[in-house]
Amino acid sequence: MKIFNFFTKKNTQVPAGKITEPDFSDHPFIKRCEYLKEEYGLIVPDIYKIFFTKYRVAESNFYYRVFWEEQDNSYDVIFYTEEFVRYVIRRFHETFGDQADYKLLQEILEEGECEFVRKENKFRAEHIDLSFLDSCYEERGRNQDDLMIVLDVYSDCGGGECLILTSDKKGHSGGYYHGMKEKIVYNEVTISYRILNHYRLVSDQILNKPAM
Repeated sequence: MKIFNFFTKKNTQVPAGKITEPDFSDHPFIKRCEYLKEEYGLIVPDIYKIFFTKYRVAESNFYYRVFWEEQDNSYDVIFYTEEFVRYVIRRFHETFGDQADYKLLQEILEEGECEFVRKENKFRAEHIDLSFLDSCYEERGRNQDDLMIVLDVYSDCGGGECLILTSDKKGHSGGYYHGMKEKIVYNEVTISYRILNHYRLVSDQILNKPAM
């Protein structure tokens, strides 16, 4: 006689179906990012790749359109992070001691903002020696997150807005006006550098989310 165990709980759970993530490798934006990296050394972070492939952003949107504008291999305008500037100042003092010419350092930092060669990932200029600045960048592993590499959204004689590709502000836009600077005081010497401000997540702006 067959004995049925009615007290044994049977496993009636249906195996969950395998969830597959959509493949965006052929998305035009991904192809464009690959092209920008290969041709111009422009590395587009994942935060933009994920957003612009997940959402159907209009091609006319100016945050999206900026990735499709013509690039070149000339010098980039960049912004420094505070951490990097503090490191450069400290290394300048350690290297030159009491003979340190901080006016020269100020000039080096100001010129370096316009003399970053993106494809080579280095600071280089014809009219001024930026080897000290570049050696500091080398010492920190040529980490682009020490800088704010940007794409211009718009600019005029008063200022502008940039789309940020590196640093802890990647994925944000930042605004600036001419003469907007931050100051660092070191051994009673004041060093200034250009900054961005008014940061907003690009995704929030496109999706019309209010600023926090």
